[in-house]
This record gives sequence, structure tokens and C-alpha cells, in this order.
Amino acid sequence: MKTVHTLAIMLARALRAWIVIGCAMLLLGCEYVRPTMNAPLAHWDPTYGYRSTNLPPSKTGSSDGLFIIASFSGGGARASALSYGVLQELARTPIVWEGRQKRLVDELNIINAVSGGSFTAVYYALYGDRIFRDFETRFLRKNWESELRSRIFRSPSNWLRLWSPYFGRAHIFAELLDEALFDGHTFGDLLARHQRPIINLHASDMASLSRFEFNQRQFNIICSDLSRLPLSVAAASTSALPLLLSPISMTNYAGQCGFQPPARLVEERPTAWGRQRARELRSYLDAKQRPYIHLLDGGLSDNIGMRSVLETTALFGDLESTFQMLGAKNIRKLVYLMVSAETAPDITQYQLNDIPGLMRVSRALIDIPINRYSTDTLQLMNHAIQQWRLQLRQRPDNLPSIFTPDADIYFINASLTEVIDPEEQARLMNIATNLALTNEEVDHLLQAGSRLLRDSQEFQRLLRDLGDDAATAPETFRNGERH
Repeated sequence: MKTVHTLAIMLARALRAWIVIGCAMLLLGCEYVRPTMNAPLAHWDPTYGYRSTNLPPSKTGSSDGLFIIASFSGGGARASALSYGVLQELARTPIVWEGRQKRLVDELNIINAVSGGSFTAVYYALYGDRIFRDFETRFLRKNWESELRSRIFRSPSNWLRLWSPYFGRAHIFAELLDEALFDGHTFGDLLARHQRPIINLHASDMASLSRFEFNQRQFNIICSDLSRLPLSVAAASTSALPLLLSPISMTNYAGQCGFQPPARLVEERPTAWGRQRARELRSYLDAKQRPYIHLLDGGLSDNIGMRSVLETTALFGDLESTFQMLGAKNIRKLVYLMVSAETAPDITQYQLNDIPGLMRVSRALIDIPINRYSTDTLQLMNHAIQQWRLQLRQRPDNLPSIFTPDADIYFINASLTEVIDPEEQARLMNIATNLALTNEEVDHLLQAGSRLLRDSQEFQRLLRDLGDDAATAPETFRNGERH
């Protein structure tokens, strides 16, 4: 009995020791697993950093004369595949522009990207034509959800880190993206490539559900250096869907770099949109009031990536001032290309009398407002295009302009809602919004992206206006790559 009693005491002491060690480890985890995502900016320079004025036009790359702004929507890997299919078609389209043989993709100037669309945008901006060789195998045809679950649920080291209130599932996702896709690269590496397109990723500010943009203009306001931020962190931030992934937090260093707010932030703007956007950006100037900025999925504020076009124009006052800020000159053809993988609500899920479960309710609370908001944005974009065309036609001849006298605007809508065949549209829209696609689903989405672009009347009008040279150019492009 004495031996048994002694053994029991030893086991109790060992258990207490392990409890103490475990608690200490948890406390250390809470205290020290506290990643700082963004670095401070030492000194504000209005010309510094990742911005369009530091990526000038080139003879072989994108020019200002044919200025293409694309938007890649959210929608998980479905959105990634659809936008990649559109990129492939752009790369297969030869043109002759300003006396040079090019592909239409070479004239891509800016990509506004959200959530799933951000993976395609970042990969193309970082690696260029390499995307046409390995993006399918490195991203589209991999089960990212399985890998993420494995890192979250089967890794004891991550269990410990996740006890920290400063570390969440989105941080693990950022690490996964960094290792498997973006190879540790930062926005500074994009700048060092000296090659367009420039990417403008959007997340959503949790405090206001306003857009938080990953460009140096936005980061100047919080006195932070975007060039040092890993691309994986931005991509994970814009994909941090509530409930599935945690928010990612940025530190607000406002007031520490000598930033001087431009007049457009402090003066009263002439339109409601301009005033609202100015208020949202001014809120970051008070670091004591807003020491941290918590970011969620960009789709909550602009899932099709076109809201930024409208709000930025409202903030700067007009189209002319907006492109002057971008440093553009002599724009002859301005092209807005919207690639959207948004789906229509599936009302068949509500035919039974049973009470919908938590996942169905959560999906409805997120998806339905996003879809309605996006429909409004599309209508506003169509209206804005008509107004901008009218403004271009009515410009006085004697005033200097960013746009040439014969400038025109094109709005190409390559969205799943534009698929004509109802059976095909239903098949595409039934593809789940996740990060795991079957090979068949990838194939359908790539074909849909290509076909949506080709069949667009505005795309066909653009090619006609570019001239017959595009149709008769020599066969110098294969598989979307320059040879």
C-alpha cells in the first residue's frame, strides 16, 4: 500500500508540474506570439514606394495610350480560376499598338483584386509570364483547404500559437501562402521588377467595413512602409472571411513620419461619396484613437473590385484628376475590365421546413448583402461610364488633358452572370466558394473566363477599334507567352 501511495503522490506531483508547465507555455504564447505585420515608415516622401508613378510605361510593356484597369472579384478559388482564364485569353490576343506587336495582356496597367482574385493578381504581378506555366499546378489544382486544416488542427506548435489573442488562423494561412506560393516576396520586390501591372489589393476595415487598400498612398496615412510588407500578408488579409479565418491587424503609426494630409482629405468634397471616403481615410490620422486596424475579407466592402474606381474618382473630383494622380499621359483608350465570379442566391436550399443551421445562416448573412451591394456597384459603374464618355466629348479643345481628343472608354463585363447558357451558368455558379476545386471545375472555369471575354460586345468593339492589325499579326504567341 505504501508503494502505491508513494506512486500516487509522484503521479500527482508530475501532473501538477505538467499543468504548471502547460500554463506557463500558454502564458508565454499569449505574451510573445504577437506578430507585427507592417513596418513603420521612417520618413514620409510623397514620391516613395509602390505606386503607379514609380512604374512608368514602357515600349515593350504597358503604355499609357491603351490603359487597361482590371478588377478580379472575390469568390475563393473559383474567382482565382475565372480571372486566370481571362488572363490566358488576354495573352492569346495579339494586337499592334503604337507600331509594335504585343499581346493585349501586355497593356494591363492596374489590377484591383479582392479575396480569391488576389491570388491570381499577385502571382501575375510577381512572376509575369511564369503564371502561364505553373499557376495551375501551384495553386488552382491544389487542395488548399486540406493543407490549411492540417496546419491548424494537426500541428501542436500551432495549437500553442493559436492560444495567443494576437495570433489567428489567417496568420497561419499567410505563412502557408508565403511558403507555397509567394516565396517570401514583398511589395518592394514588385517595385523592383519595374514592370506593370500594379496591383491594388483590397481588404475591409472591421471598424467601418470601408475599403483598406494595399498601396503606398493608403500606407502613408498610417506612416507604414508597404515595401516591407509580405505579399502573403496582404493576400491573406483580403481573404479573411469571418468565421473561417481570423482578422489580420495592422499597426497604425500615424503621426510618426511627418506625413502631411493632402487637401482632398481635409477639404470638404463636392460629392457624398467623396466626403464619405475622405472621412474614412481621415480616421486613420489619429493613432491614439485607432492604434490598430483589423482587416477582414475585402469582399465585405467591395467584392467586385470596382467600388474603388468610383470612390477614388469621387475623392479626387473627376476622371482627369484621378489619372493625373496616377501619372498617366495621352490616354487614347481607357478600358475597364471586370471579372466577377459572384453567384446568384440558391433558393432551393430553403424549400424544407427545418430551421436553417448555423453555416447556412452565416453564409446568407455574408453572401446576400455582398451580392446586393455588388449589383448596386455594377449599376453605378455603368452610369459613371456614360457620364465619363459624355465629359470626354464635351471637353474644351483649348484645355490641356490627360486624354487625347479622340479618347474613348470601354467597359468589359466578364462575369458569371453574363453566361448565356442557363445550364452552364448553373453549373458554374454551383461551384463552391472555397479553396479546393476539382480538375473538372478548374477546366470549366478556365473555359468560361476565356469565352466570356471573347463574347463580350465591348471586347469585340475594342479589338475593332484597335484596328485590323490585331487580326493579321504574325503568330508570335503560343500558350499565352511571348516567343
